[in-house]
Amino acid sequence: MQSKPVSPARRSLVAAAAGAIASMATLSSPASWAQAIGKPGALPDQLDQIMTSRLLRVAVPKEFPPFGYLRDGIPEGYDIAIARMLALDLKVRLEIVPVASPQRLPFLQEGKVDLVIASLGKNPEREKVIDFSQAYAPLYIGVFGPPPKTEGASLKGKRIGVTKGSLDEEELVRKVPDAEIVRYENSAAIIDAYLKNQIEYLAAGNVVIESIKDVQARDRTQRVLLLKDSPCHIGVRKNEARLLARVNRFLLEAGDSQALMINAMVWFKATLPRDFFSRAKPVT
Repeated sequence: MQSKPVSPARRSLVAAAAGAIASMATLSSPASWAQAIGKPGALPDQLDQIMTSRLLRVAVPKEFPPFGYLRDGIPEGYDIAIARMLALDLKVRLEIVPVASPQRLPFLQEGKVDLVIASLGKNPEREKVIDFSQAYAPLYIGVFGPPPKTEGASLKGKRIGVTKGSLDEEELVRKVPDAEIVRYENSAAIIDAYLKNQIEYLAAGNVVIESIKDVQARDRTQRVLLLKDSPCHIGVRKNEARLLARVNRFLLEAGDSQALMINAMVWFKATLPRDFFSRAKPVT
């Protein structure tokens, strides 16, 4: 059976993935773009405002490798590349806004950013205040550390590091309430404390463990408890249906074109599951 021809749009997304990863410069303004269309007298929605201003403001992780961090003062990471790809797809400039985990929802709700692309997990409480795109990266939250000496050993009283204000913290408190929970500002601080033996275990997403540079330490760090399957979604303000649909269209095309797969191979050192993008259809 002949393979389906790759459309120009999909080819451009693959090129965008490679370009977003290779280039650390913020996208330049396009030469032209059609004016946003709206009903006479109606206030422009968020997508109108983005296209009219030719600017997309995105909250990204602050020191949360491999999703987002600064290297030589330049933002890098999986989520940074996704933001660059989306801005290129929209043909607008990109303003990257690094935020800590507790700042993600407030920055979106207060209008400081247009979207949140910052390893954002979905739960019922968050769904009350913002909307979520389809998933763009698989992730599970677990407790990681040296394997227990006996099967089923308790984590009671163990010092476990976790990012403050994250879903990781919420799930850890709920499932291991008798642990000694130590809260940090970001995953880099948690990993540093773990390597210095200041904590015994860390609660984080599975890809965070891959960012441990000490190969021996990484190899002996195993999952000892699964807390939650928590794929990453892009956060959108409530009642912005056109922007949400546009983001989902981008993710669907980026998934079909293998652009997200390329991004995952670069930052996660792994491929995405083959059926990942078939599990959920975009909201239109």
